[in-house]
Amino acid sequence: MSRLFAASLTLSLVLYWTAVLGAEEVVLVAGENSPIEKLSPLELRKAYFGIVVRYDNQIIRPFRNSSDSQLNRIFLQSVVAMSERSYERRLFLLTLKSGRPRPEEFTDQDDLVRALRDYPYCISYMWRSDAERLIGIKVIKLLWQEN
Repeated sequence: MSRLFAASLTLSLVLYWTAVLGAEEVVLVAGENSPIEKLSPLELRKAYFGIVVRYDNQIIRPFRNSSDSQLNRIFLQSVVAMSERSYERRLFLLTLKSGRPRPEEFTDQDDLVRALRDYPYCISYMWRSDAERLIGIKVIKLLWQEN
């Protein structure tokens, strides 16, 4: 019961600070030359669990954006629907059982942007305000917005 309370409190604090700091929306992004136009929530979730998702018969490679801990927590809660600890445990088990590769993780946003520009079938997530100011990045869809 205390874990549930702690998780609820953490999510509440994240949402509160998001509103206070003015971070408005989390969006799915790709390089501007990417042919990816849309992905369903299920396809997105599968991709981030290492399950093969194809677009135009090409495998989509998901990149994790760990450059901002608040962004990462919101993404995990709203898209993957898990805490970071549960998500990491699930990825570990899937890798052991089936050899599925983990999504590549970027702690530096500039490195992430370069990778998205270089590989047309890669996706990631970031704040809309960042996506709009970065050259060579396009927004595919809205993933989360503050209420």
